[in-house]
Amino acid sequence: MEQNNIQEIDIRKVVRQVLEHWWWFAIGVAFFVMLGIAYYVRKSPQWTTDATIMLRQKDGMDQLDAMSMLGLSGNQAADDEVVVLNSRGLMHQAIDALNLWDAVSVRDGLRWKGEFRNPALSLECLNLTEDAQTSTFIVTVKRTKSGYKVKTKMGLLHRSTIRVETLSEPIETAVGTIRVQANRSLSTDSTYRLVHSRKESVVAGYMKMLSVSLHKKDSKIIKLSMRSPMPERDKALIGQIIEQYNLNAIVDKNMIATNTASFIDDRLAIISKELSEAEDAVTDYKTANRIADLGTQAQLFLEASSKEERALVEIETQLTLVDYVDGFLRDETKRNSLIPANIGISDASIIGSISEYNAILLQRMRIQRTATNDNPVIDQMDQQLSSIRQNIIATIASVRESMLIRQRSIRTQDNKYNKQIKEAPEKQQEYARAIRAQQIRERLYLYLYQKREENALLLASTATPAKIVDVPQRDVRSKTPKLFKLLFICFVLGLLFPAGLLYIYLLFNDKVDDAKDYERRIKAPLLGQIITNSRNAHIAIHEGESTVSAELFRLIRTNLRYVLPQDVKTPVILVTSCINGEGKSYISSNTALSLAILGKKVALVGLDIRKPMLADYFGLKNRGQLTYYLTDSDVQIEDIIVPSGEHKNLDIIPCGMIPPNPSELLQTQRLDDLFAELRKRYDYVIVDTAPVALVSDTYLLDRISDMTIFVSRYKYTPSEMIEYINTIVDNGRLKHIACVLNGVSGSLAGYGYGYGYGAKQE
Repeated sequence: MEQNNIQEIDIRKVVRQVLEHWWWFAIGVAFFVMLGIAYYVRKSPQWTTDATIMLRQKDGMDQLDAMSMLGLSGNQAADDEVVVLNSRGLMHQAIDALNLWDAVSVRDGLRWKGEFRNPALSLECLNLTEDAQTSTFIVTVKRTKSGYKVKTKMGLLHRSTIRVETLSEPIETAVGTIRVQANRSLSTDSTYRLVHSRKESVVAGYMKMLSVSLHKKDSKIIKLSMRSPMPERDKALIGQIIEQYNLNAIVDKNMIATNTASFIDDRLAIISKELSEAEDAVTDYKTANRIADLGTQAQLFLEASSKEERALVEIETQLTLVDYVDGFLRDETKRNSLIPANIGISDASIIGSISEYNAILLQRMRIQRTATNDNPVIDQMDQQLSSIRQNIIATIASVRESMLIRQRSIRTQDNKYNKQIKEAPEKQQEYARAIRAQQIRERLYLYLYQKREENALLLASTATPAKIVDVPQRDVRSKTPKLFKLLFICFVLGLLFPAGLLYIYLLFNDKVDDAKDYERRIKAPLLGQIITNSRNAHIAIHEGESTVSAELFRLIRTNLRYVLPQDVKTPVILVTSCINGEGKSYISSNTALSLAILGKKVALVGLDIRKPMLADYFGLKNRGQLTYYLTDSDVQIEDIIVPSGEHKNLDIIPCGMIPPNPSELLQTQRLDDLFAELRKRYDYVIVDTAPVALVSDTYLLDRISDMTIFVSRYKYTPSEMIEYINTIVDNGRLKHIACVLNGVSGSLAGYGYGYGYGAKQE
């Protein structure tokens, strides 16, 4: 229950602090709302433009399959394509294709409206300064009646304004020599601006606007989006990025076919020469031996030809192709080149290894465009390529050995037919050998020629690797800023910002600023609260007045009866505080005057002899001899008592001169005798004493007092002083302690009403 009460009090404190500082929140809301309106008026509206593409399979091998050969799991291939689409090189190509290096805009009210399709200005940099070559500068053109006003600005220092008759001539500016061209007639009512930056900065700026991401995990669908005030430009730029990506990918894909075509052309040139030599040898042999009936004379060879001989030709063809590839792999100058594929090798293991090698090498080339050589992915691919290259060489050696074994087996079988041929005339044998050499070259030539045509068809194919699912289009719902949403955000910020300042203020504020919290924490009775005196006078109560301050002092006067010991006839009440400035002299003066108005004889004694204030409060300048009384036995009580001038029942005993030994004076017997006499003459004796946290004077007066009033001041007394007062109460260093909270705001006063009655009931 107690915890709930504490929480309730804390909530009330927060609400009270908010209400007390309501003008903070009013100013905050007004400021942020005006800031939001200014932002909305000056900020050009922005839209989101996006497009969606789907990756196709390439050359019969899906990208996921290609990357799985690298030992990578997941959709790494698609992730790599995201990197490629978001690369600087691709963005540079797209910007260059659309000529977006300079940003041109025209003044539209308080905003700048960008131009894309037909920009009003173009810039030619003839001789820029060294700083302008590496920085961004702005050229502003305004058409006037007599010509054009051209302003250049680069930073805070490099600025210039030039007036020219035409824009076609070179202009000397703060950024160097430039030439501004007007692509169309400029309006005299508009101002045109051109922003020129380094190409690296332009590319970086557009890359910040571009977002490339997978539609979802393990998906081949990629989304490209841009957000800017120029959706038409964004549509063109995204479209150009996709186009350049497809062109680059087609070039990469055709690199294998191009390399293969070059390889086949080289082989065809060699085979053509050998075939021509074989044909010439047959012709020469026929001429030399006067052989006319080729059908009859070759009949023996044709009959001896068998399936083994055709297989032998096939084996020799495959050996030749394998030797070509082996020589290519062992050539160190072609280590980073694609291996010729689709040249007719029949061994599946060699074909698979070559396809795997080329796929990884192509992927490495594409990643290397946006990565450095020390990239871990590049290193991993280099290791994979080296391993696969060695595997291909080893596979070729194994396949060659297998083919040689089969070749020997076929030749053994073929020797049986050769014996029959040997029985034929020697001329026919030589002719058969010449025909066979010609036939081998011819079949190899025809085979390579067929592969060249197939490779040409592959090279001519134009299938793009990225299929456009959704063309670049502006999202009409994505317009920002939205006025109502912006004003709502500004309204919330207008509340949060002052709330944050108020929290920081309260966090570092160690003053007593909550009357309820003060009453709850203090261990002594609370006599009441005193509001700030609006009249700024030291005397706040007068006979016949019913002001709020007067009523509050009357409340304190009433509550005193319930706190004072009942057996004391003439109580001596000490009024003190913890530190200077809390208002103890103000409280003691007005409390004494309140008792005097009630008809009681009251003596107000000034014993704050280090900093006396009573004489000033009652206008008793240069009067008061209490310190003389304590040091000089010839001074009598009648000599130190002064009428207050405010009421006939109130007498003042001002302190007088500040002595050099205040502590010793407060311990003299004459002080005890003085208060004994005052008890006989007055109904109440109110003593204004020194602050207890600064000096020990008040503790020395405890022997002659019956009660102590501690004065704390709202938003002035440190909160730690509450614990200091509680320590005094716990230790009993002063008698019958009660408290008064001074300087409370008028709207918060009154929490202490009726406290004395509650205490009586207890």
